[in-house]
Amino acid sequence: MMQPERASVGVRGDRPNRTLALAAELGCRITDGSLATGAPLPTEKEIQTQFGVSRTVVREAVRHLAAKGLVSVGPKVGTRVRPDTDWNMLDADVMSWQLLADVRRPFVEALYEMRLINEPPAAKLAAGRITPEQSVRLGEALTGMADNPRGSPELIAADLAFHRIILEATGNPILRSLGAMIERSLSISFSLSWRQNPQEETVRQHRRVHDAIVAGDGEAASLFMRRLIESAFHDVIGALYSGGDAAAPVGKDRPPQHQPQRVASMR
Repeated sequence: MMQPERASVGVRGDRPNRTLALAAELGCRITDGSLATGAPLPTEKEIQTQFGVSRTVVREAVRHLAAKGLVSVGPKVGTRVRPDTDWNMLDADVMSWQLLADVRRPFVEALYEMRLINEPPAAKLAAGRITPEQSVRLGEALTGMADNPRGSPELIAADLAFHRIILEATGNPILRSLGAMIERSLSISFSLSWRQNPQEETVRQHRRVHDAIVAGDGEAASLFMRRLIESAFHDVIGALYSGGDAAAPVGKDRPPQHQPQRVASMR
């Protein structure tokens, strides 16, 4: 199974970096279930000893997790893991930590289900509202996907820009913020999907969305965006579970089920 890189906590570096590294390590253990809902975190002394950090770093890392809704801190009950219904799922770190879990398919499905709910209607709105300046930038993002090496940071940045410009072009400030909120998780999923699909095909899928929006054809823009996201889901699952999805039961390889029907091909 392909595993995104997970940083380890080290004793070197300045305190802010150690704090973030420790928060990330504990956050990953919470989101992957190693620290279950209601379970207490190890004591401050245990964490200090295990990771070679100071008491101040431990306390700051715990505050970091508490701010994201992952743990609660009480004078009598100590620090305990909160249920995932309390987590800030749109927090960039929380989303990234879930993508680092061994069993992360449910999160991937939820991410793409959310995209299917929001991005096809956003593409339809953008077709009627996009400005000339936004049209130019959308074309530049498409060119960036075509001209940069497959899977390169520059190509991933262009892919992210493409989707964010569409959300921006809706003129809806909440939809515009959506791209910023999920950018880190999308950058990981985009890097995986670009490894699977031939670059020419991926660019073609994006070009159909671009052309429909620029032409003002909202229905086509919505349809092509839906097909793009469905294809991307299929590619990400293929990248994560090459050789079979051992973490999912038989019949689980399917697109997100926000609609009753199954879609045969899941960008």
